Amino acid sequence: MIWMSRCNALYCYFNSNWLKFTGIHLTKAASAREEEIGNIWTGSVHPEDRQRCEDIYLRAFATYDSFQRQYRLRRSDGEYRWILDTAAPRFAADGSFVGYIGYCIDLTEVPIGIGQSSLTESCSLLTNSSRRLRKITDRERATELAKALEQLQAEISKRQAIEAELRQKTSEFAAILQVLPDSYFRLDAAGSILDYKQGLMESVYILPEDCQGKSLRECLPIAVSDRFHQAINQVLETQYEVSFEYTLPQPGKNNNFAARLLPLPDQQIIVLVRDTSDNNQAALIESDAKFRSIVENANNVIFALTLEGIFSYVSPNWTEIFGHEIAEVEGKSFVPFIHPDDVHICVDYFQRILTTSEKQKAIEYRVQHKNGSWRWHTSNSSAIKDANGNILYFVGICYDTTDRKEAEIALRESAQREALLNRLSNQIRASLDLNYIVETAVQEIRNLFQIDRCAFFWYRQDADVPYWERVHEAKSSFLPCLLNQQEATHAEIKLIAAKTLNGEIIRIDDTETVGDSIAQQFLQDFGFTAFMALPVHTQSGEIGAFSCGYCSGFRPWQNNEVELLQAVTVQLAIAIDQAKLYTQSRITAQTAQDKAQQLEAALLELQQTQAQLIQTEKMSSLGQLVAGIAHEINNPVNFIYGNISHASEYTKDLLHLVELYQQSYYPPTPEIDRQINSIDLEFLKQDLPKILESMKMGSERIRQIVLSLRNFSRLDEDGTKAVDIHEGMDSTLLLLQNRLKAKPGHPEIQVIRDYGNLPPVVCHAGQMNQVFMNVLTNAIDALEESYSAGSRSAYVNSHTLQKGVRVASPRVALMSLVNNTEQRTHDQGQMTSLQIHIRSLIQEDYVIIRVADNGPGMSEEVRKRLFDPFFTTKPVGKGTGMGLSISYQIVVQKHGGKIHCISAPGEGAEFVVMIPLKQEPST
Repeated sequence: MIWMSRCNALYCYFNSNWLKFTGIHLTKAASAREEEIGNIWTGSVHPEDRQRCEDIYLRAFATYDSFQRQYRLRRSDGEYRWILDTAAPRFAADGSFVGYIGYCIDLTEVPIGIGQSSLTESCSLLTNSSRRLRKITDRERATELAKALEQLQAEISKRQAIEAELRQKTSEFAAILQVLPDSYFRLDAAGSILDYKQGLMESVYILPEDCQGKSLRECLPIAVSDRFHQAINQVLETQYEVSFEYTLPQPGKNNNFAARLLPLPDQQIIVLVRDTSDNNQAALIESDAKFRSIVENANNVIFALTLEGIFSYVSPNWTEIFGHEIAEVEGKSFVPFIHPDDVHICVDYFQRILTTSEKQKAIEYRVQHKNGSWRWHTSNSSAIKDANGNILYFVGICYDTTDRKEAEIALRESAQREALLNRLSNQIRASLDLNYIVETAVQEIRNLFQIDRCAFFWYRQDADVPYWERVHEAKSSFLPCLLNQQEATHAEIKLIAAKTLNGEIIRIDDTETVGDSIAQQFLQDFGFTAFMALPVHTQSGEIGAFSCGYCSGFRPWQNNEVELLQAVTVQLAIAIDQAKLYTQSRITAQTAQDKAQQLEAALLELQQTQAQLIQTEKMSSLGQLVAGIAHEINNPVNFIYGNISHASEYTKDLLHLVELYQQSYYPPTPEIDRQINSIDLEFLKQDLPKILESMKMGSERIRQIVLSLRNFSRLDEDGTKAVDIHEGMDSTLLLLQNRLKAKPGHPEIQVIRDYGNLPPVVCHAGQMNQVFMNVLTNAIDALEESYSAGSRSAYVNSHTLQKGVRVASPRVALMSLVNNTEQRTHDQGQMTSLQIHIRSLIQEDYVIIRVADNGPGMSEEVRKRLFDPFFTTKPVGKGTGMGLSISYQIVVQKHGGKIHCISAPGEGAEFVVMIPLKQEPST
């Protein structure tokens, strides 16, 4: 039974015999299977032995030592059996520890030992049995003793026979070893030499006198000992013979050997090693001659590598291609000859071959010539195996592809340059932002040329002292930023500046060669070891320059790089001119747009002013008309009103005189009697006083109307004065009385006055009356429109949506903004109570007048545009859209107050007018 574990001390494998013995069946799922294997051993070992065995196991792991342990293992039938478990460490090809492999034997029915120690244990067992027999009765003691002696004699006889047979086999085996031409090893699982016989073969690596008890790693080269350990692990795991071949360098030649490893009990292995050099010598000589003939005449380099990456052979043309002598290469690692950036490519390549044992695709890497240059090579390699399929070494062939790679690089660089020019051209067409174009060009040039610093300068020639301004920069991270440093003057870089101003290209491969000391010091102050500058001259007369700096030694500037920069500067000059034209056109367009906006604003202001003037003129004419009518009416009305009282008195006197005549001259004459009946004197006496009283009431009404007209027009008052706001509101309501009273098919509009205790307010009385007139007129229009709409009203359509607002059904009371009152409707959905609620109050430093109605309200879109000039929702010919706009200007601009509207569909509307209290009356 065999088991294996990983380097993390977790069990990873149990062979079929182990699983069959314990009766365990693994699941098929990979993840579940791995977790299950890790817990199999712990669950199968007797609990009393588990901790002790785990301690032995973990102690061995700490030192990578072999170990043995005995414990009870549960068999498939549930019985615990004594097991001898022997384990040895496993190592990979590179010598790294990978885990343990163990071999288990059932010791339950096997004798404890063979030889004298076993007999001693048997005698000890007999002694112990004899002691126990003394405690029993004589007859039982005799019977039991006889049985024990008989069993002991049988066991002793059996063991003596086994010992005799073992001695015979040992003698035969020793005789065989004496005549065996092969070297013989007996190893334990850890690779330690338990026994050794030299045989007829001589080896300078293993000597009979000092190899006993040593490990193979101490006696053989690392590569060979690793191969032995791989074979040992394979034998222990499979319990089958394993063979492989290897080579050991001997003085003057290399000897070839074949090793055979066979399993023994107790985790031991027999190793037979035979020298195969003589048998293969002739064939090798012939093969080598043919191979060398092919290799020496080949144009490509052929090489052989050990598993450790050591050149064991290179073809003679290596010297011709790479300049190194063969002796300088063979026996050396391949790593120093490969470019540092390409070493991992080669290592991964050989690792894949070693892992898969399959041929891989060719790889490309750089090999260093003896003169220090790097040559590109393409290589194909494969693994050479022994008869058992074990990899012995690598062979490969490589050929020079430098010309092709340089052509590819040149083509790629050309494509990059073309791409850079295309990007710049596209950016010029897509964006005329000069700063963005220059910044992008600087960054692209630095990335393409792999330089330390690239910058763009403008020559500021209009300054008192001309200087070069650095506007954009791209640099390596280790360099300081120079954008905010003091700019260089023309005098400081006279040589460089003069060439740039003349349109000359500056190419300095090594700043140490610059003849001008000022220019040299200037470049070295920036850390430049190589420098190039190209001028940019625009049609508008501006001068700029690209500067490219290198800070890591000599740097030759290639002609294609200069050509690319020249193309970039041409494109940039075009971009600058286009950007300036674009900027000028933008400025012109913006100026024209600003003027157009100013003209539009002036036109709008003119229209508003014209409308206001027309409205003011209308109101002025209306005021003059009203004042004239009031004045003309006032005189006759006063005459009538003043004479009615006298007429009433005179009428009473005359009627009293008639009564006296009737009393004194009764009966009257026939002619008088007929006249009395004709004029119905009794009715005339009763009706005439009533006529005079109604005439008095009518004249009083006319006097009130005239007074209201005079109060509304206020033509006799110029400027701001302290007035009674309530008086102006009442005058306005009196003038609108005809629209407020009931009409056929239209109920009365109730006006609820909720006046506060207001002091006289300083304002333009006539203009404020105009504001009240506009607000009240809009409220009356809204109420009349909502009532006359009938079934089309927002109050009629039950549970429907009108302009996105759900409205109520008939007979439902709708809440209004007007004092939270309810809007009553009858069965046809029409409102039965139309209301306008007027409230006045003082809040902080403002007099507030709130005029609310319980009409249909308005949408948010309409509410936002209420005070815009010429905006109206009324039909054509009914409204001009200037009333509320003028009201806004009167309140806000002329009085420094505020006016706004609160409304929502179906919830009425409320206008809030706020007038500052602290205003001085005009003189």
